[in-house]
Amino acid sequence: MRPILYLIIPGLILLSPNAYTQEKINSGPISEAIEKHGKAFLKNKDITSVSIGVFKAGEIYAQHFGEIEKGKGNLPNDETIYEIASVTKTATGYLVAKAVLEKKIKLEEDVRVYLKGSYPNLEFNQKPITIKHLLTHTSGLPGFLPKEMNGVFEKLNESVPNDYYALEKSYSKEQFLSDLKNLSLAVEPGTKYTYSNVGAELVGYVLETVYEKPIDELLQESFLKKYAMRNTAIELNEIQKQKLVRGYWMSNTSPSPNQLNTLWASAGGLKMSMTDMLHYMDLQLNSEDPIVAESHKVLYEEGNLLKIAYFWRVWNDKYGTSYNHHGGTSGTQNWLFIYPKYKLGISIITNQSGPDTPNLLNKTAKKILESIIKE
Repeated sequence: MRPILYLIIPGLILLSPNAYTQEKINSGPISEAIEKHGKAFLKNKDITSVSIGVFKAGEIYAQHFGEIEKGKGNLPNDETIYEIASVTKTATGYLVAKAVLEKKIKLEEDVRVYLKGSYPNLEFNQKPITIKHLLTHTSGLPGFLPKEMNGVFEKLNESVPNDYYALEKSYSKEQFLSDLKNLSLAVEPGTKYTYSNVGAELVGYVLETVYEKPIDELLQESFLKKYAMRNTAIELNEIQKQKLVRGYWMSNTSPSPNQLNTLWASAGGLKMSMTDMLHYMDLQLNSEDPIVAESHKVLYEEGNLLKIAYFWRVWNDKYGTSYNHHGGTSGTQNWLFIYPKYKLGISIITNQSGPDTPNLLNKTAKKILESIIKE
């Protein structure tokens, strides 16, 4: 999963317990806004499809544009499953918030308390990496392990998908933990923001250790079952695999391979349909859920613009306090925005990935937000 994370002007989300019995709305100003901006998004170079979901005050809207496979004319739908990449981290953050409230994990605890073996290197100036540092990308750990993965996406050539796939395929949890012992920190933990998938995978290891259950099972128990998210998982079943999209890297004409997720997948391994994404908005806008409230607490601030909660980027502007996260693989990109003030959520997912895609996603979400607020 590509760690694309920009300073952006966030966007929206919310759902009521009755939303699951309501029919999707296909008319009105919100549907018109989705259609207008969805079609405009499709006109951008190399974009072949986009799915847009909006939740507004208990009502759900979703529309799909373009084709999943170039030249096939196969339109995505509500049950099409996408790799949501780093948006996975927000679900991981929810699991950690739950563990904190259940007193199974302490934010200020030295992460080595939860690790098996000796890791004297996971500190700098006698200050250890804590759980909070992992959640806020301030641990000082690198972006990826193995180290050869760092910089792969920055090559911007047609071989990126296969290069990443080969590295992932040959890597295991055991190798990750071994490599972790050989890392050296260059900064004191908690003092500098540096996006790290390594830190997010380490969080997955901690969660599986304290609960003695795999991440997929923890997700099911925590909210997937309760919120009727039937097409969300790290490990898909055979029927779900048939619905999983393979997208395109930049101008490639051949689809990229799907991720293997050979580690804990807590950094970017979730797959999800748009229907489930709307239900996930419901969860994140449930003001009565103490776990959601905990996971939205700001844990780190750097300057006037950077605020991080439990992996969420937190933004404050005229639309109130909002939460967002971007995710990208070598074949798909998506951005999820949550605006509690308006009980509103927006998710935009495309089966194309490249350096310009995040900006296109963000701009489209903002235009839809402005259209909805105007109404």
